[in-house]
Amino acid sequence: MGKKFAFFLLTVVLILVLIILIKTFTFKSIQPTYPTATTLAVSDSAIVHLQQGIRFKTVSVSDRAKPDSSTFLAFHRYLAKTYPLIQQKLRLETVAGYSLVYTWKGKNPALKPVILMAHQDVVPVEKASLPQWKVDPFGGTIKDGKLWGRGSADDKISLFALLEATEKLLQENRQPERTIYFVFGHDEEAGGKGVKAVAALFKTRGIKADWVLDEGGEITKKEIPGLQGKPVALIGTSEKGYLSIDLKVNIEGGHSSMPKTETAIDVLVNAVQKLRSKPFPASFAGSTGDFFNYLGPEMPFTSKMAIANQWLFKPLLFKIYEKSAGGNALIRTTIAPTILQAGVKDNVIPTSASATINFRLLPGTSIDAVFRHVKEAINDNRVQLIKKDAFAEEASGLTSTQSEGFKQLEKAVVESYPGTMIAPYLTVGATDSRQMAGISNCILRFAPVTDLKGMHGLNEHIGVDEYKKAIGFYYRLMKDLK
Repeated sequence: MGKKFAFFLLTVVLILVLIILIKTFTFKSIQPTYPTATTLAVSDSAIVHLQQGIRFKTVSVSDRAKPDSSTFLAFHRYLAKTYPLIQQKLRLETVAGYSLVYTWKGKNPALKPVILMAHQDVVPVEKASLPQWKVDPFGGTIKDGKLWGRGSADDKISLFALLEATEKLLQENRQPERTIYFVFGHDEEAGGKGVKAVAALFKTRGIKADWVLDEGGEITKKEIPGLQGKPVALIGTSEKGYLSIDLKVNIEGGHSSMPKTETAIDVLVNAVQKLRSKPFPASFAGSTGDFFNYLGPEMPFTSKMAIANQWLFKPLLFKIYEKSAGGNALIRTTIAPTILQAGVKDNVIPTSASATINFRLLPGTSIDAVFRHVKEAINDNRVQLIKKDAFAEEASGLTSTQSEGFKQLEKAVVESYPGTMIAPYLTVGATDSRQMAGISNCILRFAPVTDLKGMHGLNEHIGVDEYKKAIGFYYRLMKDLK
């Protein structure tokens, strides 16, 4: 009996191993191949234009702070002067005060238009951080073959590269087959009300776009486990949702010399700890599933085997991705306490305490589901939950990798950046493109930059040659637009 069972067990193991190996060896590459495009000659004047553009302090502070009108209007005048053919041949509209919409009419009005996006605004530079900057953050300085300054990576590089490419195409008397709308929001860093107004305007005009391209993904040589050193273009095909919830506790306070067993701060901290101890479930659905389909076959054998056999190795893959903040963000709705407020004096026990918790929602998880999760996790009636609806956004829909927009984008990437692999992925940050959900069901998020340096932080910069390549990328994308 023992021998029969051992033989049975061995047979099961061999069958299991055979299934694993078959799935691994039949997990074939789906990476696209295109010939390398001729390098576009880009004048050094393009570098000067971006330098000058960085010197305009088009800062967004918050959703409640008004933009500096004189700075944004001066920036608009600079664009008009710098790109005369765009000014002459494209129609320009200003929406919500400062957001810009350029319309480049196509030859064939029967074709749906495309929308190419970037944003004018940048985040502030903290005064306390100024001594740590290598250069003036708004100087547009070129040093060590790099262009430094706020906006050089996020996102004036895309705005100026698009305009440079368009101006060059106009110099060559080219006209796209389909209409192109350029949408340059003015407050992406403060909620995106400008592009929201543009989307509303497009809806009133009945505009439906074939596809939309905004920032969000990039080329990375560092971030993909098993593929470090190899360039991978991360193309966002979906975007996480956004929600913040305030937790508020009100309990009678008093003198700090006679503290009660439990204070408002105790209850609040306990609530935050309970919430953090109950994370949302992990999932490889949507864009992350497509990510594995594109990159799994390119991985070292062990990783390839695990990805090809998720029916068996999914728990192991979850553990691997949970180890890093970036990996964890790709597989679950995240929970991040961002603001804590309580007390006014060191010898006074406060009567109230509050915390703001920010959630980035995985596609498939609704705002209502997050609220229910929070309520059940905390399970304390003394903690009041208040949804901050002003910026609440459901997670986006999924753009198909078989869509015409995705295929055109990957072609331009592979032609412009030889040897670069393509990977659909989930964009974890919020972009202006989310406002275009009612305008197109094909929204893509990618900027032609490599491992952004200093975005929202210190010493933001971009390589001069990298910027020239970005111009060439947009030039090919528009020239080959079908």
